[in-house]
Amino acid sequence: MDKVEKTLEKYKIYLGVKDVELVVGPYKTRSAFTNLASSPPTIYLNEYLIDDEEILEYLILRELIHITLHMYPSMRYTGGLSYAVTAFSTFSYQRRRSRRLGEKMEKLIER
Repeated sequence: MDKVEKTLEKYKIYLGVKDVELVVGPYKTRSAFTNLASSPPTIYLNEYLIDDEEILEYLILRELIHITLHMYPSMRYTGGLSYAVTAFSTFSYQRRRSRRLGEKMEKLIER
């Protein structure tokens, strides 16, 4: 558990996250997830996956990024994106994404 807390503290500094709670539990279908509605935000880690240091770093970093950006990842049950309104609007995100895709396609056509 000590390596989990050390890894969490290291990445909290990198990403500028002030306060976060950590819960480690035996989850059957989830690797890690975050509750942004709680105060402070809570990261839940699967205890079966924290033995490998590389996987542990990835999971903690991924969940801290969700906290930093104040957004949830795409949810498979909602049928679409579930980004928080405070992070950015879905419409502007879709517009930027489609513009980048169009630029990539134009470069491929030029070749």
